[in-house]
Amino acid sequence: MHPSNDTKVLSCLRGAFVALAIMMASLALPSKSYAVTSAPGVWDFMIFGDYDMVSLNTGAVLKNSSTPTWNNEMNNGYGGGLGVAYWFNNVVAFRLEAQTSLFTIPSAQGGGALQSSPLTGGFEFKLMGDTEYYLYAVIDAGVAYEGSMTGQSFFGKTTANSWSAYGDAGLGVNLSWVFLEAKVAYMPEAIASGISGGGGQNALWYVPLTAGFNF
Repeated sequence: MHPSNDTKVLSCLRGAFVALAIMMASLALPSKSYAVTSAPGVWDFMIFGDYDMVSLNTGAVLKNSSTPTWNNEMNNGYGGGLGVAYWFNNVVAFRLEAQTSLFTIPSAQGGGALQSSPLTGGFEFKLMGDTEYYLYAVIDAGVAYEGSMTGQSFFGKTTANSWSAYGDAGLGVNLSWVFLEAKVAYMPEAIASGISGGGGQNALWYVPLTAGFNF
């Protein structure tokens, strides 16, 4: 027995109604949003490397060492680290970073190396741009563990380990999942105060040039 035309029409209408219901339900369900770099409530996880200039040239800074300072005696350094940032809104984010850099000292100046490991908290302030491509200012502050002075004899000791305050400030640019920063960093006491040369000049300033990834 063949179905009547009315049955066929009802079957088609029923199928169309089910398809329409499924389509409307799918439109009503929330869709997964794109994971932007900066927006209220967004977390950024960072991995980065840096090149640390203790002067504005790119090699050793053996100059005018009649009154020794760390900036006179050290070569430029390099390092890297990890960080996490949380965006309070579209403009301001709070971030935490842990990093390590290594600065070598030429053998003519006593040899050895300084390993600096800053632990910092700070803020990013978006200056212009959108959620993915933007220019920002950054300021960080914290402490740095200064170690690995093995072999250093120019300042009268073979080893030195200490803690120093640390701070930096600068500008950065975010390009989707890549970011670049240029800052000025300062430590008022790069090594323990009792073993400094040059009349107690323990401070070290340098320019970290950073490149990294956001996740």
